[in-house]
Amino acid sequence: MTSTFGQEEIVDLVRPEVGELDRRIFSDQAIFDLEIERIFRRAWLFLCHESQIPRRGDFFEAPMGRENVLVVRQRDGSIKALLNTCTHRGNAVCRAEEGNVRNFMCTYHGWTFGLDGRLVGVPGKEQFYGDGLTMDEHPMRQVAKLELYKGFVFGTFDETAPPLEEFLGRTGRLGLDFLAARDVEIVPGIQKFVIDCNWKFTVDNVFDWYHPQITHMSAMATGMIPASELKDDNNGAKTTDGKDLGIKWRPTELDNIAVLGEYGHAIAGESWNAAAAAMYPGNEWRKRPEVIETLGPVGSNVAGHPNIFPTTWITNGAQLSLRVPRSPNKTEIWWFSFRERNNTPEENAALLRRQIHVFGPAGVLEQEDGENWVQSTMQTRGEVSREVPQLLKMGIGRGKIIKEDGLARIEASTNEYGQMWTYVAWREWMLGRGWDELKANTTAGYQF
Repeated sequence: MTSTFGQEEIVDLVRPEVGELDRRIFSDQAIFDLEIERIFRRAWLFLCHESQIPRRGDFFEAPMGRENVLVVRQRDGSIKALLNTCTHRGNAVCRAEEGNVRNFMCTYHGWTFGLDGRLVGVPGKEQFYGDGLTMDEHPMRQVAKLELYKGFVFGTFDETAPPLEEFLGRTGRLGLDFLAARDVEIVPGIQKFVIDCNWKFTVDNVFDWYHPQITHMSAMATGMIPASELKDDNNGAKTTDGKDLGIKWRPTELDNIAVLGEYGHAIAGESWNAAAAAMYPGNEWRKRPEVIETLGPVGSNVAGHPNIFPTTWITNGAQLSLRVPRSPNKTEIWWFSFRERNNTPEENAALLRRQIHVFGPAGVLEQEDGENWVQSTMQTRGEVSREVPQLLKMGIGRGKIIKEDGLARIEASTNEYGQMWTYVAWREWMLGRGWDELKANTTAGYQF
């Protein structure tokens, strides 16, 4: 595909030195097409957890950009990821989202493929093709690389991509360790729904600790987020005429940590303190010696919200979310929920209730966030509105990068470092950098 955006124009879309973004990145079709080509066709993307496909013949259909792939447990116990498209006329060879099969048969003309993707059956082959069809030449296409990190399955279409652990880096591995440090398994069923917004709004919201006191007033009123437990200096949110909104939340200095990693991976959240513990009940697992050792001194002190670039988010509630780009103004959101194998049934039931009602289509937080994402996307489509830059100026020029335990972090009050880091990395991906240059340009080490 030939981009209509030159390199200089792409560079100017993200301006970290002044904390501004060009709003076209949220609604322009050419930019979206370029994202699919230069980000989602190259990056390592999360596909599923191995506990979803425990038996031979188990499969799970996962998105990779615009592609749909079948992650399949092979007869020898290994895993392959195959494009869900028949090599005859392109029809999907599987209509189910998950299950167990002996083979995959296209419902159009009956071409049949083994678990490994080999073409094993063609109706009327001798009659209709004679010697004109060589079966071995038409298998289902596999993803270029597939690797696991502690049970999490990732794939990429780029044969030149670095190994998964190198791509994840210390920051990405730490993000997954928030789940992997416990003995977890998948809860059957994935919550899926579509929001009329650009996928990047759903990502940068992960790092936004400026919005909860306003956006989530209703959630706080229900007690879902115990606002009374948060720091209170009687300087809560107020209306323009001075009326108290009833929310008391003062993020103090050093309360927030932004961990900035390679390729755009980042973790942002409060320091793990009494306020964070109140917001995230049921996190006693964090005190286990083996967990503290796995997470390290920095990870043990971060309340959470890691994002594996581009669109994998792990929450403190033992969930993982995928934000699947469908178009510039449509994002399909998937929620994978996990439970600990050694929990009591009562503990897991309580956890599941929270998982259902915090995020997802029935989640009070995501319903409120979604309204903002939809409106923010809509306002970028006006010819005049999109001339107004989006601002990410909070903390610019005032954060100090601290390097410890293989991680780079900024400790500050509520800030926008996580968002800006994501967009700086996004710009580097969009410039089509080679892997060495991409890593060098997206390894935290310079100030905004």
